Amino acid sequence: MLSKAVDALKSDNKVQTIIIRSEVPGIFCAGADLKERAKMHASEVGPFVSKIRVVINDIANLPVPTIAAIDGLALGGGLELALACDIRVAASFAKMGRVETKLAIIPGGELEKASGSGHCYRVR
Repeated sequence: MLSKAVDALKSDNKVQTIIIRSEVPGIFCAGADLKERAKMHASEVGPFVSKIRVVINDIANLPVPTIAAIDGLALGGGLELALACDIRVAASFAKMGRVETKLAIIPGGELEKASGSGHCYRVR
């Protein structure tokens, strides 16, 4: 669902800014279901992680400013989703983390953008 929305936004020249937020109070994005991932066969993990990586990188490379409105939990892939955005605005009660590292799982998105310098955009 998110990948289809991102694909549509890539080609919409009328969009000037994108705000990513949750409709669930107190949760921005909880990431992937790690119990489900633990049950996956090894041959399924690669394609699953690749799909996540593509969506996260597509968001990071959108040609317009992106804003993550973090109003609660941003865990695992949810944190990577937030980091893919140009600007992150978090509520004072927001909590962020990489819970997958406690399970010796390498984060799926492997986002490089968050460690680099930010970009400035002119909003018309």
